[in-house]
This record gives sequence, structure tokens and C-alpha cells, in this order.
Amino acid sequence: MSLKMDFAGCGALNWDIFFEVEDLNTFQFENIKISPGREIVLERKQFLKLLNFLEKKGDFLFECGGGSAANTIYALSCWGFKAIFLGAVGEDSFGEKILKEMENLGINSQFIVQRGNTSLALILLDKKKDRFIAVSPGDSEKFLEASNVSFSLNEIWHFSSFASKEGQIFQKKILETYNLRISFDPGEVYTSLGKNFLNPWLKSTKYLFITEYELKELGLSWEDLWKMGIKKVFLKKGEKGAEFLSQERRIELPVYKVDKIVDNTGAGDYFNAGVLAGLKLGLSDEIALKLGLYSAAMSLRNYGRSGCLTKEEFQNYLNLLK
Repeated sequence: MSLKMDFAGCGALNWDIFFEVEDLNTFQFENIKISPGREIVLERKQFLKLLNFLEKKGDFLFECGGGSAANTIYALSCWGFKAIFLGAVGEDSFGEKILKEMENLGINSQFIVQRGNTSLALILLDKKKDRFIAVSPGDSEKFLEASNVSFSLNEIWHFSSFASKEGQIFQKKILETYNLRISFDPGEVYTSLGKNFLNPWLKSTKYLFITEYELKELGLSWEDLWKMGIKKVFLKKGEKGAEFLSQERRIELPVYKVDKIVDNTGAGDYFNAGVLAGLKLGLSDEIALKLGLYSAAMSLRNYGRSGCLTKEEFQNYLNLLK
């Protein structure tokens, strides 16, 4: 089957639930290590205990679909690009909500399996707007092989992490079967598994999106990345902005300043979307980097996906850059 798409995404599909707590540095629950800016994976039983605790002690803020690659594809679809997604959701209300969000944007979901339970994510924000994420994989990713992917596409493939082993195995099979050169954001879930685990992904990567923390954790040099065949690296540096790096050049740009910060969840995913949109449109690496920084900064104005640039806002800023 041949489908005409601009982008294909592959990664976890979560339902994100946002709560506010007083201070993440002092927040405690059982033996969970809660650190601002970090992300962990919890077994469903412990996750539900934490959720129950927050429903009683925290302040509920918002809920929406999530997942790194899913957020990136969501933004690109908002801006008018045609996209398809590979992943899994559960046969539950959370899965239905995720599919509804995608359907409303015209994202092709024919290769999203709907079986089992949906993956969930708790996003804890404190009064200082620091963030902590706890992810609980459902069992829907065990059925990913049932998606029977059998098509050939020429668009940009963007991968992010699966928390489950079944999801990780599925992604590796996609890489091997189609001999892809992907856009890739490993995130902390994959980074925590080490460079040996990530080797198959990195060797298939053309565009790498990674934070300073993640790169340090992997212990890879720039020379290591170039030897793997990676062509472009977009280094996310939080409040310090971002860098573009290749073997030939380096571009460093400051963060785009905004007046109001409500939530930084997904900002890195919207950065990815802005950069990928620029690359797809054939713009320079510097302009693509600016698009990424602007998309990330503007997403801070509201919770989760509700802060994403509209198509009109995206086009207006693109016109300014041109």
C-alpha cells in the first residue's frame, strides 16, 4: 500500500493527566524518586496508588492525549501537514479519547491497534512550574504486531520511545523491515537503557533530537554520532535555547522569550515539530531551528496540547522568517 503522507510517527500513545502540587522538591509518595525535570516508569498498581493520592491531595488541572512522537505529529497536523501514526491504545475510554483527538485533526490512525489498556502518564507541576512525569504503560503495546504494517512511504519518519519491551521490539522490527533513516528523540525512557540498547535506533537516525542531559547520560561524543551516520543534531538546552550541529557547522540560538509560562510539558516535542516542519519545507537549518524554538516557547502558554500553535499562528511566524 502506498500512502501519500508528509510524516509518519511511531511511539507511545498516552493519556496525560495533569496535577499541581506545592513543591516537587519536597513532595513524597512511598519509595518513588521524584525529581524536577525527570521522567520515570511505574507499574500500573503503584501508578494508580499515586493517582488516587493526587486526586485527594493534589489539584487537578487538565487532561489530554500525550506521548512524545504523538505530540510532535499532533502539532504538525495542526499546521496542515498530512500524517500517519503507528502505535497502540486500549479498548477503554482513554483510548477512545486519544483516537478522537487524532480523528479531529485528520491524522491517519489505521495502523493504531486498539486492544487491552491504554498507557497513562501523570504530569506533576509545582508552583515554580517545575515538572515531573510518571508513565504507566498499559498492555495495549503487546498487540502491536497485529497492526500488520505493510506499506511504503516516502515521508519523514519520527520515532520516540515506547516504555514497554513489546513496543521497543516492534519499533526495532519496523527499522529493520524498512531500512529507515529516521528522525529520532530517545527521551529519558530510552536514554536510561544505555547506548548499547539505543545502537539500532542511532544507526538508523538521520535527524537526532536530544537534550544536554540525555547526551551526557549516553556518554557519546560528537564523533561517535557522526560515525553512526547521523547527519543533523538538534540539541535542546532548556532555558539556554538550542543548537544545531552537523559535521560542517554549528548554530546556537537563545530561547524565544515569552511573557507567560503555564506548563512546559511537551515543549521539547513541539520544538521537534517546528524543526521538522522547517526541514520538510526545505528551509535552512537556522530557520528550522528558529521555528522549533518559537513552537516550543509558545506551547508554554497553556497545559499540554492546548498550548500548541494554531495553523494561522504557525503560518504567520513562518511568513516573518521568510
